[in-house]
Amino acid sequence: MKRSYILTLLTTLLIAGLFSQCEKKLDLSPLGALDEQTYYQSTDDFKGAAVLAYSTLLNYTYEQFDGGGWFKGTGMIDDDQTSHNNGADNIEEFNWRSNDGTWSALWSNTYKGIQRANIIIEKLPTAKGVPDSTKKVFEAEARFLRGYFNFFLVINWGNAPLVTVTPRTLEQTRAGNSQPGELWDAAIADLKLAKAGLPVKWDDANKGRATSGAASAMLGKLLLFRAQWEKKPALYTEAATEFQGLIGKYSLVKNYLDNFTPTTENNAESVFEVQMGIGGVNPWLPADFVFSNGSSAGTARLIYYRAACGPNNVCAPGAGGTGYGQIEITAGLQKEFEAGDPRRQATLFLDGDSYDTGTNIDGSQKWVYSKNWTITGSTPAKYVRKDVNIDYRSPLSVNNQRTIRYADILLMLAECKLLGPKDNGGAVALINQVRQRADATGKILPDVAVGTDAQVFKALMHERRVELALEDHRYDDLVRWHRAGLINIKTDVDFGRTTANTNWAEKNLLKPVPQSERDLNPAIVQNTGF
Repeated sequence: MKRSYILTLLTTLLIAGLFSQCEKKLDLSPLGALDEQTYYQSTDDFKGAAVLAYSTLLNYTYEQFDGGGWFKGTGMIDDDQTSHNNGADNIEEFNWRSNDGTWSALWSNTYKGIQRANIIIEKLPTAKGVPDSTKKVFEAEARFLRGYFNFFLVINWGNAPLVTVTPRTLEQTRAGNSQPGELWDAAIADLKLAKAGLPVKWDDANKGRATSGAASAMLGKLLLFRAQWEKKPALYTEAATEFQGLIGKYSLVKNYLDNFTPTTENNAESVFEVQMGIGGVNPWLPADFVFSNGSSAGTARLIYYRAACGPNNVCAPGAGGTGYGQIEITAGLQKEFEAGDPRRQATLFLDGDSYDTGTNIDGSQKWVYSKNWTITGSTPAKYVRKDVNIDYRSPLSVNNQRTIRYADILLMLAECKLLGPKDNGGAVALINQVRQRADATGKILPDVAVGTDAQVFKALMHERRVELALEDHRYDDLVRWHRAGLINIKTDVDFGRTTANTNWAEKNLLKPVPQSERDLNPAIVQNTGF
């Protein structure tokens, strides 16, 4: 999908995009005109609509100053990342406000994705030029994406509005908060239908489209989260069933770094990735814009993560041009890695490391990382190391975002075994499988021993932190463990920022509803504390 699917079909997006907002119902259009009544009829029409729905995922990370809200709203709030030179920032200091642009961007992009999925689901039944078998797949893709977006809503805003149909009147745009459990139920139903309707795999021309395995993985993750959010331990068994069904269908790649470089994406460990691409006219525009060559925008993760200048104005190569140094690594994450763990170099740079971050304008590539480029002595290497796709017009990258990979599934299954049937041995075996991929010798990373519940859970938390660092899971993990009573964020977590440690409160388990949305729709009730 990354090349032959997304990029060649994106020229249809402007047409489909006309229906992402509520509009008045029009009379029949003149013959030959393309609008909502005439467009959604052929297989190619729905390919374009599907591309539009998928491309919403790119909107989160496309912009160099985080206009999509992803880096701040999912990453910098955890205890692994901090802002450039520990600069003060309301988001990472947990001084969250309803008028923060970060929350508004995440909210609007998520509902945009839901609307695009809704359009596909609504229009398929009346599409005369699409075979029933093809309709089933398109609907399954739309339901996978809608399930993903609703899951994102519930873990970030709780009882956010549930939107299942395209609003056709002003009143319909003013949906109030969903009832407790409604978003969870809706996402579960969509993911179950997606799992039944999606293929096990796609051919190379469609690589990157959602599969039944991706739907099962998302469903298992949702059930695990819900077990802890709502304290329903019976859901551990249901989640484990989904994860168990994926054992053997994917595999851990030998080289951990292969999960984060552009040349080895969509590999055997990949369950679902956001497929990135570079735009043809203005690469800083989001994927919703139609370019003359049908291309879409990539991700700004590379320029956001690459090092810039330290407090004494000692600067990394490319600082300011291809590296903004917006994110630095906390001392806590640096210390979390066991001595010699090969994943450390793939995850973060430390003083003396080879700074292999692609080719700069002068063609040079060989640098040595300096701790003086930052105040913490470290910046991200994951998604940065060996990324040679720095576009000649901009620092945008086409390195895919790995949303779900097999190592995550193994660790989530371990968690279900530990917290559900108390199968400590089974949990430890899965943890060790992940460790053995990182160090096949067992000399650097010896196997975890079977121990008490507390000991195994501690090992699990450690393994998730180092294996999945900088993959946008950490704060969500902390929240669900806090809700389940397994940890206390206030006392057990050091964010590496004194103000953040002081400010964090129970209200920060959810995000504030954007005030701009409440101004337009007074029926939405603000989350407690904001």
